[in-house]
Amino acid sequence: MILVADSGSTKTDWRLINGQSILSQHICNGLNPHFHSIETVLQEVQKTFESSISTQIEQIHFYGSGASTSEKKKILSDGFQQHFPKAKIFIYHDLLGAARAACGSEKGLAGILGTGSNCCSYDGHEIVKEFRSGGFIIGDEGGGVSIGKAILKAYIENDMPQELVEKFNFQFKISYDEILDSLYKKPYPNQFLASLSHFAYHNKNHFFISAILVASFQAYFDVQVKRHENWDSLPLNLVGSIAYYYNQELKVVAEKNNIKLNTILEKPIAGLALYHAGLS
Repeated sequence: MILVADSGSTKTDWRLINGQSILSQHICNGLNPHFHSIETVLQEVQKTFESSISTQIEQIHFYGSGASTSEKKKILSDGFQQHFPKAKIFIYHDLLGAARAACGSEKGLAGILGTGSNCCSYDGHEIVKEFRSGGFIIGDEGGGVSIGKAILKAYIENDMPQELVEKFNFQFKISYDEILDSLYKKPYPNQFLASLSHFAYHNKNHFFISAILVASFQAYFDVQVKRHENWDSLPLNLVGSIAYYYNQELKVVAEKNNIKLNTILEKPIAGLALYHAGLS
């Protein structure tokens, strides 16, 4: 049996596969090695998979955000190996997972627009060009964290229309001190910021929120997409909750930039499960 996983900073989707049959689906917290240790990775898989199946797993194919260097990949593989002692472990960056799921065997640009964001050039098999990301503090343009930051900044600095302030207070019921604690004291501030993007979805037709969305998606295209050669001729395929739920708003901004949006998927896990089931 093999396990296939797709992990963002917020959540990890798993599929258990035997031959060409998908046996079960599992979910755990995001396993970004920038925010996890070997011990916390182990704790997550122990909570998610019973020890009775741990020795039956022969391979693990894990696609994850933050899994971009040997050091970070080792955090994940060492944590997995302790719970799945017989498994051969393969760690890939989540961008390759997005490309394989959204582009298939076709050449194009592939990107992730979820909690965070990125974009790569894909030749139909492998990534041929990508750029390093500074993460949610200085990067991730257009992603949920970026949208959440803009909303929170407007709220804190009294730059938000009063009708939205009232809706924000009703939805989140959070004080200024609690906001600061979530940003600077509690773990996973990126998840806190991304959670605020839900507010944008429920109010996306308000002119103020619409302007935030347009600015966020324009920044994504300017910073992440347009630095690739042939960005104006290659199709752009996207994976992620922000791309999926804001697809209409995204298409409007894409058209203004002469960007050809093609496939948009909420999650890559189904395509990745089929991909690896065919290889097993």
